Amino acid sequence: MKKIKSIKAVNTLILILILIFFLLGLDFFYILNSKTALDLFKVDITIVIFFTFILSNALIYYFYKKLIIRPLLLLREQSRKIKLFKYDDVIFVKSNIREINELASSIYLVAQKMKNNERERQDMIFSFVKSIASAIDAKSPYTAGHCNRVPDITMMLVNAAESSDLPSLQSFKNLTVSDYKTIELAAWLHDCGKIVTPEYVIDKSVKLETIYNRIHEIRTRFEVLWRDAEIHYFKQLIHSPQHKEVHLLELNNKKHQLLDDFDFIASLNNGEKPVNDCDIKRLKEIASISWFRNFDDTLGLSNLELKNKRSKGKSGYESLLADKKEHQIIRDREDVEVFTKQYNINMNFPDLLSNSGEIYNLSIKYGTLTEEERFCINEHIIHTIKMLDALPLPEEFRGLPGIATHHHENLLGSGYPRGLNKQQLSIPDRILAIADIFEALTASDRPYKRAKTLSEAIDILAEMVSHGKLDSDIFTLFIKERIYLDYANKYLDPYQIDIVDLERYL
Repeated sequence: MKKIKSIKAVNTLILILILIFFLLGLDFFYILNSKTALDLFKVDITIVIFFTFILSNALIYYFYKKLIIRPLLLLREQSRKIKLFKYDDVIFVKSNIREINELASSIYLVAQKMKNNERERQDMIFSFVKSIASAIDAKSPYTAGHCNRVPDITMMLVNAAESSDLPSLQSFKNLTVSDYKTIELAAWLHDCGKIVTPEYVIDKSVKLETIYNRIHEIRTRFEVLWRDAEIHYFKQLIHSPQHKEVHLLELNNKKHQLLDDFDFIASLNNGEKPVNDCDIKRLKEIASISWFRNFDDTLGLSNLELKNKRSKGKSGYESLLADKKEHQIIRDREDVEVFTKQYNINMNFPDLLSNSGEIYNLSIKYGTLTEEERFCINEHIIHTIKMLDALPLPEEFRGLPGIATHHHENLLGSGYPRGLNKQQLSIPDRILAIADIFEALTASDRPYKRAKTLSEAIDILAEMVSHGKLDSDIFTLFIKERIYLDYANKYLDPYQIDIVDLERYL
């Protein structure tokens, strides 16, 4: 085993060699001039010093370059690799000098330690992110599995885009490990803001649903009117028994009307068909029917309910259906200014946070959501921005928030939350947008809609591409590389996997 020298020993050796060369230089000039030692001091000392200087510096340069400079340069290169998180590329720099060898050993061990710490840190981050995604998916059967499946489609598209020869994707090459992990984490976190969205909004399957379906309250009011009609019938019977048939016919007509009116209200509540002007007119006519409330409607309420309550009568007549002041929760405009200025949000905020008015909700023309509730669902992306903006992300993940929060943008600039256009959206942004839409279209675990087949889902994507909303090249990759089919074989029900006419899209 070669003995490792100390740098002090090397310096001492070099000084001895310099002295030897100096003495040899003197002796050399003495022989050339065949002079005595006394005469030698008369030789041009400048030539001797110059000759000695050249030889000694050449020797110093050789030894320092080989033993010190070259290893130090290699060590600097290893430090640069560590700075770039390329721990696998770090090598052990061998040296015959003890101090440099110890330094090389330290750098190598530090790299291995940082590699292990980085792996453990990233494993912890991924585990934490996946637990959040799983919690969001578990929060509602309407979005179950979404946060788990979108990353799968996303990374399939990322791999296809990096190896693609399409001109528009040439800048998307030579991705680092950090690049891949950033995109994957962004896909896992793209809907993390939904953890703030109320379940009764995400899960709203009928128009009167809040935390519970308020059709039960309205049914009770109809029951009150039913009993009132019967009581009225018996009172009339007491006063004029001879007109029993007339009173009975009146009672039966009243009951028939109540049944018909409630059926109409119930059908509106389901939201299965569009609501037209005639429906709204009839709804308002039914709403104007009055019933008598005997009990104080301020008893048993929470402080917040009492604060919002406008009418505080102990008893009196009420409309069968109503839009009351307490149904409306005003939005804090200061919050809007914070979102707009601090997070650069470009969305139209409704004046109300929520409006649970009965007539207002039953008048929804399509679906079951009010304008405020639709915004509440879309607002999840603002909460995602806030959550990710507050995280002290390491340098290699700094691009994560942008990718995670741009999947509702489109190339035309008509998306949300910032209204970004084609030039402002990166390739990962565009990839995640297609992945998010395709998963939502084909998801079979959403009770409020039928899952699309492959051909139906791809037709919808193609239409969005033709309208300029989605990236055509990424969509081409999605079809050409049969990513849709790989995903379908892994996640979709067999009945959804139908034949897709590729020639229509390629």
